[in-house]
Amino acid sequence: MRRIFLILLTLSALLAARNDVPSCYKALDIALEDNIPAKELFIFVDQTTPLDKKMMIYTYKNMMHFIKNGYAVTIASFSANANGKYADVAYEGFVEPLLAKRSEYDIAKKKLRKYKACMNGQYRYAKKKATKALVHVLKGANKSLPHSDIFRSLHDLSKRVVKPSKASEKVVLILSDGLEHSAITSFYHKGGIKKIDRKKEMQKVAKSGFLADFDNARIYMMAVGATGSKKAYRDAKSLERLTAFWKDYFLNTHGNLKAIGTPMLLEDIE
Repeated sequence: MRRIFLILLTLSALLAARNDVPSCYKALDIALEDNIPAKELFIFVDQTTPLDKKMMIYTYKNMMHFIKNGYAVTIASFSANANGKYADVAYEGFVEPLLAKRSEYDIAKKKLRKYKACMNGQYRYAKKKATKALVHVLKGANKSLPHSDIFRSLHDLSKRVVKPSKASEKVVLILSDGLEHSAITSFYHKGGIKKIDRKKEMQKVAKSGFLADFDNARIYMMAVGATGSKKAYRDAKSLERLTAFWKDYFLNTHGNLKAIGTPMLLEDIE
């Protein structure tokens, strides 16, 4: 098994498109009829928004629903171009679909045994690598970072990984307090959230040229308004205005908004 994966890792390095999970089909020279993911989950983590244990567990459990045959997962972190905390893709992995039963009869028994062993190993490998990447980006969050360039980061990530994806269905989970603090605009005022005028703020984003394009993906946003402290508090009116802005934002970025958590989502990601 170890020998097979060493071969897989070598082959994967030669692929033009990134996939952190080596292909069993390529290693064993088996034709794959459909190598397009049925679904792909994109997890974008704002490094200025530390999450509590409950939100971390929620994210992990929902990610695991997408570590399965025929599905793909992409994990990225962002904050601003400062202190090395720029947008970065930590993991992109596709667990290949299983062969149809009828196709197994066309493969020699010895090769078929290797294929089944490889596919089992592929799942375990994807699970381990995605988990490691998720833990890394979640633990890298730091509330003391001076800037939060959410608009530019979502623009770059949507154009770089969401739109080019060939997945039949796309799902985006954004983990962020939603509080922009950049050259475009700032949602802060005297240590709290300013009175957000969503129309004016949307005009600023549009004028900046950094409107994202989520390509009709289903969007979930969690940790909106999170303080990173058990003692801090966000008033209901401020959260209402912040949530209203993000609803408008996703309408203007070709996103199909499903839910916003302030801070916790109350439903699973689908």
